[in-house]
Amino acid sequence: MAEGLDDTGFEDCQFLTGSPQRFAVLAQLRERPARPTDLCDTVDATRTTIQRILAGCTERQWVVKRDGEYQLTVTGQRVFDQYNTLLSEIDQARTVGPLAAHLGAIAADLPPELLDPECLTTSSEQNPLAAIDRFTDWLHEVNGDVRAISPIVTSVFNDAAVELLETGTHIEFIIDHSVLERSASDFSDALDRGLEHENIDTYVHDTTLDIGLALDRSRVCLAAYDDRNNLRAIAESDATAVYHWAETVFDRYRERSQPLAAVLSVQEKN
Repeated sequence: MAEGLDDTGFEDCQFLTGSPQRFAVLAQLRERPARPTDLCDTVDATRTTIQRILAGCTERQWVVKRDGEYQLTVTGQRVFDQYNTLLSEIDQARTVGPLAAHLGAIAADLPPELLDPECLTTSSEQNPLAAIDRFTDWLHEVNGDVRAISPIVTSVFNDAAVELLETGTHIEFIIDHSVLERSASDFSDALDRGLEHENIDTYVHDTTLDIGLALDRSRVCLAAYDDRNNLRAIAESDATAVYHWAETVFDRYRERSQPLAAVLSVQEKN
């Protein structure tokens, strides 16, 4: 049981959350005092239901009746405001869920700006390519040099890298051993480019990567992948705090990575 919350507290919570009409009544009373007939005009409930809700709220001293009108008490206002905040947080959690569920260890210090639904693009059954399409657009809008981490390799990203290199953009790129193996078997040209092109420095991380991250001169794009390495969501930001966080994350991953040439040399020896 939550600290400081007894059975009565849970019962009161269950009363409030038991139907949307109860919250709707409190919302109307938060605006102004009202009679039951007034509430029937604005809340989708019968008069009998309204009376029961008002009785339950009065019993809990969230509502008082004065001169024939019901109004919120100070505690009733606080209950409504806190519950409204909770509903907003739950709605945001539902929206950001496709990102938050696939972030791995970096979720512990994730900047709150990246949890803003306005920063988010998610894939869905209706639009399964939404995130990858937006990430591709982000790459086409790059300004300045790029630092990136990727747990996957695709022709889409390889083509975007070619375009960047042709404009003189310098790329620092971190992959893992599974990406290296896939590149060697399916994208040998891209692997050769990552090894030989003067404007790209490729590193191989010592463990499997579970996020994608890209930074240009001022922007950050964080990518979340599911267990099958499908891109589920991306979050974008140009906030200074987010950018500093992303630089720290990238540097941390690079410290645990080796240059591609060194990794390939070891493989050849073995």
